[in-house]
Amino acid sequence: MFGDSSRLRMLITAPALAAFATLGIAGQAGAWTLEEAAAPYKGTTIRTIGEALPPLEAMKKLAPEFEKRTGITVEIEMYEASETASKVMLDLNSKRGRYDFILQQHRNVGKFVTNGHVEPIEQFMTSATLRDPEFKPEEQLYQGLWKEISWYGGKAYGFPFTALTMYAWYRSDLLTDAKEMDGFKAKYGYDLGPAQDWKQYRDIAEWFNRPDQGLYGTALQGKRHEALWYEWLNFLYSFGGDMLEVKSGSECGPVIVNSPQAIAATEYYKSLMAFSPPDTLNYFWDDVMALMQQGKVAELIMWNDATYAVAVDENVSTVVGKMGFDIVPQGEGGKVAQVEGWSYLIPMASKNKEAAYLFIQWMLEYEQQLNQHLNGGASARPDVYASAEVQKLPYAKASMASNEVAKPKPTIPQASEMTDILVRELSSYLAGEKEAKAALDESAKEISALLGACAPMKYPVQ
Repeated sequence: MFGDSSRLRMLITAPALAAFATLGIAGQAGAWTLEEAAAPYKGTTIRTIGEALPPLEAMKKLAPEFEKRTGITVEIEMYEASETASKVMLDLNSKRGRYDFILQQHRNVGKFVTNGHVEPIEQFMTSATLRDPEFKPEEQLYQGLWKEISWYGGKAYGFPFTALTMYAWYRSDLLTDAKEMDGFKAKYGYDLGPAQDWKQYRDIAEWFNRPDQGLYGTALQGKRHEALWYEWLNFLYSFGGDMLEVKSGSECGPVIVNSPQAIAATEYYKSLMAFSPPDTLNYFWDDVMALMQQGKVAELIMWNDATYAVAVDENVSTVVGKMGFDIVPQGEGGKVAQVEGWSYLIPMASKNKEAAYLFIQWMLEYEQQLNQHLNGGASARPDVYASAEVQKLPYAKASMASNEVAKPKPTIPQASEMTDILVRELSSYLAGEKEAKAALDESAKEISALLGACAPMKYPVQ
C-alpha cells in the first residue's frame, strides 16, 4: 500500500536523501520530551483550518491532550472544502499569518511552493530541540504517499493529514436479500453481488432504481463543483484514461484527456444519470452522503474519509450495519483508484511555526493516528492499518485495496486551473449543452495552452 510503485515514486534529489538520512540523529544524546520541547512556546495559540469531516473532528477531540501537556492552545476552523481553500489562499496571498499550519489538498502543493507560500520542513526535522527522535517518517509513513502528496521538487513540505481515495459504497442488505437476488438473476442472468465491472454496476443501479419507493440506483455528484471532477476521475482511470501522460503528479506531459478511453468513460458516467435522483446535477459530496445515510441509494462512489459517518456513526446514519465497501469496478484500465490526500503544511507567514510543528509531529504519533483513524480518519501509517481494531472496520479492506492501486493526479502549479476547466466542460456535457468529445476536446485545448510546450495534445480535436 503506497509502497515502491513506480507510478507513485517522485524524483528525489541526492542532497534531499542525504539530509533525511541524518534526520534521526536529533535528540539522540538525551531524553527528549514533548513538555520540554514545548516549554518556550507555553501560552502560545496556534490556529489551523481544514475540511469539516470526521478526520478533522477527531483531531479537535484529541487536541486538548496536547494542550494539557504543552500549555499551547490549538484553535481549529472547519469549513466545506472549497471554502477552506478560499480562506487559505486569502491568508497566504495577504501574508497575514492567521494560520500557523494548514490542512490542504495535495494538488495545491506545487502552487504553494512556487509562490513561496509554505516552508520546507527540513529545518524542523533537523532541530535537536523540536524533533522527537522516535518520530521517523522515513520509516513510519507510506513512502510513496508521503512523497506524492507532501513533497515537491525533491523537498518535503509537510506530512499527510489524510490518505484519501474513493471506492464503491453499496447497500449490502439489499444485495444479500433473497428476494432481490432471485429477481436480479432472473432478469440479468447472473448472481447479484458487489459490482466487479461497470456493466454490473449499471445493472445494479437499474435494478434498484425505484423512485416511487424513495430508492435510487445511484447518485452522481453532478453539481458544477470540484466534486464532479473527483468523481469522474474514477471512471476515467478505470476505463484506461488519464489527463496527462505522466508517471508522477509533479510532472508535465502530453494531454490525453480527450482519448477514446476518456470519451467512453465520460459517456458511461452520464448514462448513470438515468438511475440518479432528478436533482443530481445540484449534488456534491455532502448531498450524496446524506442520501446514503438516509438509505435512499443502492450504490455510489464516495470518499473513504466519509465512510465513518455512514457505516459506524448511528447518530447520523440509518444504514449502520447495512453497508458494504469495495474497490471501484474494474474497466479497461484494470483495478485502479486515485491518490488523494490533505497535507499538513506550515505557511511562511506563520507566527508560531515551531509550536505548529510540535503539534503536527504529535498528531503523527501512533496513538493519535490510531484514534483519529478509528473515528473517521485515514492514516498514512502502515502500522495503523495493521491494527486489529482498524481491521474490524467494515471499510478497512476497501481502503487498503484501493490505496494499493492508487494513481496520482497533477500537483503542478496549474493543477487547480486544470480542474476548473474540466469541471466547466463536464458540467456542460451533463447539462446536455455539448457532446462528450466536444467537451473533452475543449478541455484538451485549454489544458495544453495552459501548460505550454511541455503538454502537447496527443489526440486530434474537432
